[in-house]
Amino acid sequence: MISDAVVRKLEDIVGSENVSTSPTDLHVYSYDASIAHATPDVIVWPQTTEQVSQIMKLAYEEEIPVTPRGAGSCLSGGPLPLKGGISITMTKMTRILDLNPNRLQVSVEPGVVVDRLNEYLQPHGLFYPINPASSSIATIGGCVGEDAGPLRGVKYGTTKNWVLGLEVVLPNGKVIHVGSKTFKHVAGYDLVRLMVGSEGTLGIFTKINLRLAPIPEAVAVASAFFDSADAAGKGVRDAILSGVDPSGIELMERAVVEAASKHAGLKLPQAEFLILYEIAGSKESIEPRVRKLAKVLKEAGATAVDVAYEAEERARLWKARKAAFPALSRLRPTCIMEDVAVPIDNVGKLLEALRSLAKKHDVMVATFGHAGDGDLHPTITTDERDEEEMKRVAAFRADMYKAVVDLEGTITGEHGVGITKKPYLKLQFREDEIEVMRSIKRAIDPKNILNPGKII
Repeated sequence: MISDAVVRKLEDIVGSENVSTSPTDLHVYSYDASIAHATPDVIVWPQTTEQVSQIMKLAYEEEIPVTPRGAGSCLSGGPLPLKGGISITMTKMTRILDLNPNRLQVSVEPGVVVDRLNEYLQPHGLFYPINPASSSIATIGGCVGEDAGPLRGVKYGTTKNWVLGLEVVLPNGKVIHVGSKTFKHVAGYDLVRLMVGSEGTLGIFTKINLRLAPIPEAVAVASAFFDSADAAGKGVRDAILSGVDPSGIELMERAVVEAASKHAGLKLPQAEFLILYEIAGSKESIEPRVRKLAKVLKEAGATAVDVAYEAEERARLWKARKAAFPALSRLRPTCIMEDVAVPIDNVGKLLEALRSLAKKHDVMVATFGHAGDGDLHPTITTDERDEEEMKRVAAFRADMYKAVVDLEGTITGEHGVGITKKPYLKLQFREDEIEVMRSIKRAIDPKNILNPGKII
């Protein structure tokens, strides 16, 4: 428990209106989008770097755990305060600080929502390409902490490819600046890459300098339908190898399409697998690339390929894809979205393995995700009140991670380790490799006060 004296000191730093020990608030902030939960002792909403620094200095002196939090859309338990203490919530640091169109750069505070940033950039002919499916609520700071991936990951990669620099408050309250305003930077160790994806365990981001891209002149979305996992896997691999340069390749299997269509009020054709391919670029390049793509997909085994050129029709397709998780969440009381990734030539094998393991363990699993970079989200619909079923879910998850590692993949592609995947990290790394990670944590956070209990 945190003493009343510490709460008063926090109020002195940020104002009493930005501190809460209300049981209702504490309950709300004990959850994220996973099924885990842990309750903080106090919630604090800072508004400046100096306030974050003072909070951390106080916490360091008093040895109080601090857990950073954005919008709470994390799916691995990252922002849950396992040791209680302070939930430092960054949603009031929402300023877009500096846009430099000539440099293709923008600086923001961590609480800026992804969609809001892109709305701001649109009149300038620019956009920030890392748009996770939760972009309407996800904050830039949270995305940086998790190294979030977008719907356009094939072309644009993940968050780490677009972060140029960070202002970071360390566990002891010191403020450092890492990175550069240049696109190339190899002076010293790459501390930006270290911090991005560190899940709030090494520092708290208070300013983020991002790289931007010009908005493409034209966009088309092709919908391809496949009757088998093998054909769907070939459709992913061959599209990437074809040279048509898709910006995004998103997969939904039949159960997801049915649920998302109903949830979003859409009528989509049914097939075992529906894959969306986004092609973006100059107006004159789109049509020949789409024609080539359609040919490649049919040769890979697609039963049909449709193309949407109009913005309204493209929006309809992306609406269905973004509805996947909320739609599945309505099917049963508990919904667990997993996140695993394999090399692109193993996507078909992963799809087959997931179906086989779901049948073996008698659990309901519906898969969708960013197939173009090998990152899929097998989503388990279950009921956590049913102990026997949850044992089968646990057995499915353990076998799934083993299968993924056997396919030369990773137990998490973009959602982070958090607490939900911490027990499985040893499947992917040897103990001496994990010890290197621990040594980094100890060097930066010797008192282990920043998001303790996560990752390692």
